[in-house]
Amino acid sequence: MNIKKGEIQLAKAYIDAHFDRIIDWSIGDIRRCCRMSKDGTCDDNGALVGAFILWCCAIEYFGGLYTGLTEPSNTKARFKEFIQKYMNKYDWQKIEDLRWSLTHYYSPHHFVLYHEGDLDKNKSIHLTQNKRGTMLHLGWAVKDLEEAVKKYYEDLKRNDVLKVKVWRFYKEQLPIMPVEVEKLIPPSTLASLATGTAIQSLNASGTVGPNEW
Repeated sequence: MNIKKGEIQLAKAYIDAHFDRIIDWSIGDIRRCCRMSKDGTCDDNGALVGAFILWCCAIEYFGGLYTGLTEPSNTKARFKEFIQKYMNKYDWQKIEDLRWSLTHYYSPHHFVLYHEGDLDKNKSIHLTQNKRGTMLHLGWAVKDLEEAVKKYYEDLKRNDVLKVKVWRFYKEQLPIMPVEVEKLIPPSTLASLATGTAIQSLNASGTVGPNEW
């Protein structure tokens, strides 16, 4: 890889400032949407299928950061490289197809998705086969992804090439970042709001260009 002058410093500064939040927003959101407890159990009223969709998307996302591949045609490579490196007990082709089938058909190709029971009770069941497919326990799936990302993050801190891949990825695929609401509302609109309106109490996020990082 041909690294340009200053790229490593820029990449390191960005990663130091934002990567912990990026992990929390991508993986933490999976836990939050299904209301997952530390023991891997989930609230029956949580967004359970939605959590599996986010799980698949997060794997591809970190695969993009790991490989630096940003094009739509690189989907398979993003799944393959990250899973083979950090989640190798999973079949990358089946996970890639699961993401596709859930997103487009709301259908879990290859897998039986379930969330019942905690991590201990499902340790010997997760990823076993039956006539309906591979058993995929939500708690274990999230735990395995968290451990994979932790290992990737450790590699990222030590490896300048990986840092630059992340930096270049974000220059092409702008990241979701916190945005100040005041910057989204024209001054004329702000002026028309009732006195005392607490704009700062509103939460917003969005994509911003590198010049605003």
